[in-house]
Amino acid sequence: MKKFFAVLIALVMSFTICAAGFAETFELRISTTQTETSMIYAGLKAAADEINEKTKGGVKVTIYPSSQLGGEEDMIDQAIAGIGIAVLSDAGRMSNYVKDIGIFNMAYFVDNYDAGLKVINTATFKKWTDELVNQGLRILCFNYYDGARSFMQNKEVKTPEDLKGVVTRTPSAAPYNASIKAMGATPYNIAWSEVYNAMQTKMIDACEVQYTSAVSSHIYEVCKYVAKTEHINLFNCLVCGEAWFSKLPDEYKTIILEACYNNGVTNAREIEAAQADLEKVLVDHGMTITKVDKDAFKKAAASAYEELGWTKLREDIYKEAGL
Repeated sequence: MKKFFAVLIALVMSFTICAAGFAETFELRISTTQTETSMIYAGLKAAADEINEKTKGGVKVTIYPSSQLGGEEDMIDQAIAGIGIAVLSDAGRMSNYVKDIGIFNMAYFVDNYDAGLKVINTATFKKWTDELVNQGLRILCFNYYDGARSFMQNKEVKTPEDLKGVVTRTPSAAPYNASIKAMGATPYNIAWSEVYNAMQTKMIDACEVQYTSAVSSHIYEVCKYVAKTEHINLFNCLVCGEAWFSKLPDEYKTIILEACYNNGVTNAREIEAAQADLEKVLVDHGMTITKVDKDAFKKAAASAYEELGWTKLREDIYKEAGL
């Protein structure tokens, strides 16, 4: 009898272990340069909470703000290697893998969020995301939005000529560098987390940034003027490694993709609605908003498309998207 119970217990333990083996938990760490107080962080958290809830903990999502895990490029490399990491990134950095997608981060490519969504829904854009999969990167969504970027510095700027010789921080990707140079400034690449100190120590003269990040980073403490160029409407993508994503059950894949997309739209609309209030925060903290000759900046930016070979691509996409 004792032998029978021993065998029975062993069988129960065996079935328990096998069952546990099928109930695999997948961990996804989301890395972002955004601070925990930023609006876009709230949108990422909403997506993470929904994924955690709908997978019943099968996919455990944790967000790491303020580049806690490391630099964006390093995180993307780790994602490609198969580690469970998703990175809040943009088209500029994705252009390191699929060049033409970088046009999304060119100056004056789209004028607002709705225009950007039309581009995202084109066959051309889908082709780019398919090519990224071949490079080991899976776009979970490309519709998080952080507003329009403008120049911020300590002198008044109204025309491209006013930016001549102004060393301006911009992300280290060709679309940003070409655009900023075309509009008159001298691009300088450092991490966003270093910009406050770089402005304070006069390592750089200016930065170009969206209102959400300007407010959350207190950039108004080191910059006096906003040149309201609104030159790049900043769409963000949440990207993970295809090696990690391909291991997920189909049900989990669907939950993740839907949660990321839906919360991206909701968060984008909230950020759109908050622009006037964010500008007021900057003004209340001493910044002066300068109205610029936007037509002059748009004309200057056109040379960047020529430099990167995207003039015709821009025209073709506008036609395809109905812009």
